[in-house]
Amino acid sequence: MKFQITTLSLFSIALFFLASCGDDNAVATTDLAGHWEIQSATRDGEPTTTMEGMYFDFSEDGQLLTNMTGAEEAYAYELDGAAILQRGGPIEADFLIESFIEGELILTTELRRKKFRMVLRQPAE
Repeated sequence: MKFQITTLSLFSIALFFLASCGDDNAVATTDLAGHWEIQSATRDGEPTTTMEGMYFDFSEDGQLLTNMTGAEEAYAYELDGAAILQRGGPIEADFLIESFIEGELILTTELRRKKFRMVLRQPAE
């Protein structure tokens, strides 16, 4: 019985420390703000060219312009942990941030039962 209490105590302490640690890799709207162009994309794991020329323009105030439907359209977006939630337009989507390194953003999403992975970069100024 004493072993169970000790194990439970250690597990609880470990869980507390994990929960109290912040996400040092969290993306802020200030990091995301700017123009992002698709460099490469896959659909269901296979390279696709259907997204060539696609871009995302994120503003710090939660507005998003993108041409993902073929024409530029405005959306609202919000960051929810490691996800970008695109709302208020013809295509509502949840993009999971797979990787964010200065100047490169990798997003994954599922649209119409197809899995997409996009590598985006900010053009050099």
